[in-house]
Amino acid sequence: MSDYLPEEVLVDIFSRLPVKTLIQVRCVCKQWFSLISNPNFATAHIDKTKNSDKLILRHFTEKERDGKEHYLLLENDQTLRVHDDVKLEFPFKTRSRHNFRVVGSCNGLLCLSDDLGVYAFGIILWNPSIRRFVTLPTPRVTKRTHGSYSLVLGFGFDCKSNDYKVVRIAYVKGRNGCELIPPEVEVYSLSSGSWRSFVAGAPPYGIYYGYTGSNAFLNGTLHWIGYDPCKKGSNGCLIVSFDMGDEVFREVMLPDSLAHCAWDLSISHYGELLSVLQFEQRAKEHYFSLWVMKEYGVVDSWTKLYTIDTWGGLHKTIGFTKHGDVLMVTARGKMLLYDRNTRQKSNFGIRGAIDSFFVDNYMDSLVLLKGGSAILGGDAIVCEGGEEDGEALQWPRFARGHVDEHKVSGFGGEVSSSEICADDDSGWGNREWTT
Repeated sequence: MSDYLPEEVLVDIFSRLPVKTLIQVRCVCKQWFSLISNPNFATAHIDKTKNSDKLILRHFTEKERDGKEHYLLLENDQTLRVHDDVKLEFPFKTRSRHNFRVVGSCNGLLCLSDDLGVYAFGIILWNPSIRRFVTLPTPRVTKRTHGSYSLVLGFGFDCKSNDYKVVRIAYVKGRNGCELIPPEVEVYSLSSGSWRSFVAGAPPYGIYYGYTGSNAFLNGTLHWIGYDPCKKGSNGCLIVSFDMGDEVFREVMLPDSLAHCAWDLSISHYGELLSVLQFEQRAKEHYFSLWVMKEYGVVDSWTKLYTIDTWGGLHKTIGFTKHGDVLMVTARGKMLLYDRNTRQKSNFGIRGAIDSFFVDNYMDSLVLLKGGSAILGGDAIVCEGGEEDGEALQWPRFARGHVDEHKVSGFGGEVSSSEICADDDSGWGNREWTT
């Protein structure tokens, strides 16, 4: 019967079906197999089903820091109902003997990095709904080629070229032991299966990142909290962005009240809005404030939505539901749902190590159906394709500046970090950011 239906009609029909059904009907005939396996159809299917009401949650316990991880699909509402009918078995094993860092999630793909901020072994793109994955090749900048460096990662989708990309920013350490600016930038393209590097247009900023760091992918653009080393003290905080289509770095300015407290900030998205979480601690007062940019790119549109008192056990914010309720983790590793209107907390019986939680919107998709490797039963898959000997990662220390080590209360609690302060004779004041 399909012989009498134009292909565009088949595409319209199939793009409305769930992924599980599509995998089954793909075997009916060669025409259907070819159509459903086409990456362009995967994009059409995403466009029809992108308003999925699911969250994906990753967590593990303190006793499971040997690589075991748990992934769950939750209903994106106040019930946070677990989809027991969907089993997301985690098939990978790290070479670092720790747990993966979840770099990001986009259109049903998860980007995982085997490093934990200690060793960089490799990066994986994983589609859990169809059990397929891609291991990224070795990048150009490694410890063997460039010596020690600090690493920043990001993952997202380029709608202009219908391609998924991983951005790798390496701050190579100079002879004085500080990271050099501008950094070395490499971009991996899923369609080409390779890394491309460029230096022209690399950001003249440091970017705060680590295992518990954050990035936000929104409007086709990646965002990180960054620092301007040309400014004295800690008044140079801003958002560094990377347009996935144009492959251009830009800056997004923060409101003046946030420009001085970079180590107490975490970037995220609140629905379709770019957001920043500010964490503050004063004597016996612990709280966080949520800021959103109501009109993307317009500095004056930054607005503080609300402040939540976290004194008494609330430790970390890990995400938001579609209704704006806050997903939080207590100091003892319990995941709670906080209703900001009633100030009520709901416990759903999910526990884990504080730094193990990752939450994001999720949808089933067909990405990697063509070109990805199938996950079969048996032994766990070991992450390959990164540093042959592993790479020690460092907190950024930027060239020609000095570093004041201190303890700060930030995303995920108290962590050791550095405040970047440029020297008077740095010579960076006239540096142009060529894009």
